[in-house]
Amino acid sequence: MRGGATPGRLACGRGEAPRMLLAELSEALAGPMVVAHYQPIVRLYDRMPLALEALARLNHPQRGTLPPDCFVPHMEDAGLAPRLAEIMAAIAFHDLASPALAAYQLRVMLNFPPHVLLVPEALDRLDNQCRVAGIRADQVVIELTEGRPVDDLPGLRSAVERLRADGYVVAIDDVGPDVPGIDALLTLPVSSIKLDKGLVMGQARSSALRAFLERTVEAALLRGLWIIAEGVEDAATWHRLRELGVHCAQGFLIARPMVVVAVPPWVETWRGQPDFAEPPT
Repeated sequence: MRGGATPGRLACGRGEAPRMLLAELSEALAGPMVVAHYQPIVRLYDRMPLALEALARLNHPQRGTLPPDCFVPHMEDAGLAPRLAEIMAAIAFHDLASPALAAYQLRVMLNFPPHVLLVPEALDRLDNQCRVAGIRADQVVIELTEGRPVDDLPGLRSAVERLRADGYVVAIDDVGPDVPGIDALLTLPVSSIKLDKGLVMGQARSSALRAFLERTVEAALLRGLWIIAEGVEDAATWHRLRELGVHCAQGFLIARPMVVVAVPPWVETWRGQPDFAEPPT
């Protein structure tokens, strides 16, 4: 159990928030409680919206809407991550193929713990879900989340190679100096990395983080990787990342996570806004 949870219960990651029973987590996956909110990813040099990250939320009948840190790690501990990944893919593919979003030609980014991809049936299910929804593989970005160390790196490498061969984009999520197992993940044949929001938000105040950011971006560019920065919350960070050669940004400066019906109005409003002014020096 994480966070010192009492036996049979799981602690929410928000301090004094109520804990959920394991049975509640299973029940959530059996009904309509799991929903997707979407946070946009835009290209830095021209502000073009390129993708939406699908973020899990849990609409609990008593506890209200819960963020991922209150249930996702605990679902992983309980062996429920494959079912959660399948549900989120189904929701995201349905939304991406809907008339409201189809015209924008956006990609969708899905979080997959590496151990889920080690099960061949999971990849088969993903392919089938794409076919059923009419989604092309190249519209889907699989983000490898780092919740636990990778025990079978050769097996994960094979899974990533299969995903790439099938046309999916594969990214490593939350790249930062303190992420366990990140060095092993960075050896995989991925096509993109996402810089951790703690790294992006902290580099302005820490020379060590700034140096790590610069080294990581330089190495990724040399490998031809697409780089996304999470946690972009101000214009100074936006311009700094663009100067370094980072390709895309995600964060509150651009948009907070939103329900699917809010995406088209956001896109139209975003397109009508000018570039962020250079901060004063």
